[in-house]
Amino acid sequence: MASSAPRGSGFPLQRTAVAAAALLALWLSGAAHAQELAAPGPKPSLWLEPRVSVGATLSSNGNLSATNPQSEQQIEVSPGLRLVANSPRAQGFLDYSLRGLYYAQGTSGDNLRHALNASGKFEAWDNRAFVDVSGVIDDQVISAFSPTAGALGDANRAQTASLRVSPYLRGDLAGLANYELRYNLETRRTDTNARADLTVQALSLALGSRMQGQTLGWSLNASSQEVDYSVGRPTRTDNLRAGLIAVLTPQLRTTVYLGVESNDVLTPTRESYNTTGFDVEWRPSQRTRVFVGLDDRYFGNAHNIALEHRTGRTVWRLTDTRGVVDSPLQSAQASLGSIYTLLDNLYAPTVPDPVERARRINAELLSLGLPPDAQVSQSFLSSSATVDRAQALSVALVGQRTVITFALTRSRSNRLQSVVGLGDNFDNSSRIDQQGWSLNLGHRLTPISSLSAAVTRQTSEGSGIGVVQSNRSTAYSLGYTTRLAPRTSASLQLRRTNYDNSALSAFGETAVSGLLTHRF
Repeated sequence: MASSAPRGSGFPLQRTAVAAAALLALWLSGAAHAQELAAPGPKPSLWLEPRVSVGATLSSNGNLSATNPQSEQQIEVSPGLRLVANSPRAQGFLDYSLRGLYYAQGTSGDNLRHALNASGKFEAWDNRAFVDVSGVIDDQVISAFSPTAGALGDANRAQTASLRVSPYLRGDLAGLANYELRYNLETRRTDTNARADLTVQALSLALGSRMQGQTLGWSLNASSQEVDYSVGRPTRTDNLRAGLIAVLTPQLRTTVYLGVESNDVLTPTRESYNTTGFDVEWRPSQRTRVFVGLDDRYFGNAHNIALEHRTGRTVWRLTDTRGVVDSPLQSAQASLGSIYTLLDNLYAPTVPDPVERARRINAELLSLGLPPDAQVSQSFLSSSATVDRAQALSVALVGQRTVITFALTRSRSNRLQSVVGLGDNFDNSSRIDQQGWSLNLGHRLTPISSLSAAVTRQTSEGSGIGVVQSNRSTAYSLGYTTRLAPRTSASLQLRRTNYDNSALSAFGETAVSGLLTHRF
């Protein structure tokens, strides 16, 4: 994949995030190993699986051109590792790979690409001091209105590194209340000059009554956050909120909030705003959860709605959120992929140990030829805070030999500040709407071979300033996976992608790829 010319601020953080990934792996494995040497005590669980993949792709339109398509041949070598830990002092996961890409016809420049998804929690001292760490390195979409679907000549992606470090203290005050004091640092660096880098620092204090056996309680939250983009002006938000908690039944809990918020986000000078809101959580059974949260804030109404339900072989999730996106990891959450997440929720009640569950899910997806890291839709990089409304429906159906997943997403984004000239899509569109859906099927033909198929569609449309911009892509894929040896697999995939862009004529790309993977 090609990217724009790197800038100095991008690659140092990528190297930092890669180093953090290595430290995270050592910390997780070291903590687990230290616990193994301790006696007596429960032994930790740790799963570490290195891997290496070698592959080739033949494309009919490596430069993604509507008028002068060029064929391309890509060679890929990709070492990587996956680690999952669940010890008394360290819990988390890490998945890292380094892709070396060679383009025979030169439609893109040869390059190295990092990919990282990591999240960990560490106990630093006596069940009171902790550190949360998470990091994501991937190719983020630069513009919502340029062709992009993972094709060889995709120049609409920038290597982006997001890192979060959050130390905190928690405990109780004389047995009467719980407290948590937290510092949070998040950074985003990208190797394109077309989008801003971002740094977020926040300090928060949360107090709350102990609710064991109580029907009424209280909470108090104070926070201060500073957001600094490399273009535009920095902003600061201070928030104070008090809540009254009522446990109506063992399954039903509600909280009412009142507070005040002061910031300089909408105006150059600081303004104060009253805030109100409430949360309701209902768990009618172990398999069903309903959460509704509504808030009235400085930018208008915000909400967070989630419905989850599991059966023996299905998992259903529906979410609807509206709020401010000004954190690097809000749009690039550290996870092992959408399909992986669905199966993780399905197997959690029957396989409670996260390490054993990860081993089982990984083996299941590998045998079915399903991509664990597949995402329904790709968010795009922006150079300022936005107000986003996002809705998502996802379903997984698991049979004896077949897994089917379906996901549907819809979002609407608006720039929060009334400024232009920041260089992102909001300079030409005051509102950006995106919709997408995906259908994935994996079917086991024999104990060692499987067939997979997928259809993915995404549309983006911008309006409100100047000419309406739009982009639409539809991708179809058919794959075959087989096991050559106990820890070696091979796959062959045929892919067809069609593009329809408001600024370009419609065009498409057909590609066939083969991949050989060995897990150590």
